[in-house]
Amino acid sequence: MDTPETTTDLETQARAYLKAFEARDIAQCMTFYDDNASLSFVQSDYKGKEQIEEWHKARFAADLRIVRLEKLTVEGSTVVLAAVVTSKRLKAWKLNTIRGTVTTLFEGSKIKDLKFGMRLL
Repeated sequence: MDTPETTTDLETQARAYLKAFEARDIAQCMTFYDDNASLSFVQSDYKGKEQIEEWHKARFAADLRIVRLEKLTVEGSTVVLAAVVTSKRLKAWKLNTIRGTVTTLFEGSKIKDLKFGMRLL
């Protein structure tokens, strides 16, 4: 199992995932997840790679984009991102952007658990 040895390794992993997400590269995004990973978004939970892949497809269809990455911190095996995002769905609800936090637990070099928390700007 690959194990990032430093904070820099996890930051590099997180930034590489964000790059794949922005490129809408589902196959590349999925390489970052553990087979038994979980993802929590709004009031829904997704378990395993199949459900997480479907989540990515839905977010890409909604054109979810990171407008601004405000902060990225690493503490142990957890990466926390603070960002401002937009999407077609948000705009349809008359919300141009929302601020959110993504808390990502890594197990080795793979994402084991990812949680989104959002708040209105």
